[in-house]
Amino acid sequence: METLLHNPTERVTNILKIIAKNSDKLNFSSISKLTNMPKSTLSPILKTLVELEFLVLDPISQTYSIGLATFQVGQAYLENVNGLEIIKSHMRSIVAQCNETCQIGINHNNEVLYLTKVECSLPIKLMSSIGRNLPLYCTGLGRVLLCEYSEEEIRNLYSNGMNQFTENTVTDIEELLKIVKKAKINKFAEEFGEVTSDACCIAVPIIINNKINAAIGVSLPIFRANQEEILKIKNLLKEHSLSISKELENLNIKSII
Repeated sequence: METLLHNPTERVTNILKIIAKNSDKLNFSSISKLTNMPKSTLSPILKTLVELEFLVLDPISQTYSIGLATFQVGQAYLENVNGLEIIKSHMRSIVAQCNETCQIGINHNNEVLYLTKVECSLPIKLMSSIGRNLPLYCTGLGRVLLCEYSEEEIRNLYSNGMNQFTENTVTDIEELLKIVKKAKINKFAEEFGEVTSDACCIAVPIIINNKINAAIGVSLPIFRANQEEILKIKNLLKEHSLSISKELENLNIKSII
């Protein structure tokens, strides 16, 4: 039976999702266009969300961004996820040993959703956003998550092509299939300058009950990504991913979220 959604509530959640997903701040007209919502309907909703601190309105640019109340709700959710807390302790250990930024993500609607990160102490580091969605095909974490897909599923997923973020982004389906096949064999995936031209990522799966449940990876500037450092990071990630999987299975945690 199809669930009937409460339209006013759905409008509010759609607004929050669209603003959260866009890295660029959106103005009133952009939000109206993206939500297909009349301005007369949208205006009081935005005013209420700003008043309740779920959104912030920049008085100069007249653009909207996610507010403190939205962050607090998301943070409360993360604090109640025991599996994620176990993983974060391993992430802190990884960062302590390689001093680069560590991230974890899951597959959400055929994109990688970044759940949390632990940053390094170096002055030049990856600037990433928790709660952001990125494509599976051009990210280290995403390529790990694609290992759960069959070749046919990947072809169908990208039947309309792939967007090119940088000159290094792989947009050829045959090349992507080779990359995913290699990732399945080697139990890790990587990308160099495909999302951001000056950054790279190495990632491995977190497997629970023989299924890839999430991906954990280390991102760093390309100028620090020499062969010795990459090998060190790969070994660290593989070691910790095995430990994470064992700990979660021993606690009968079937999913990190």
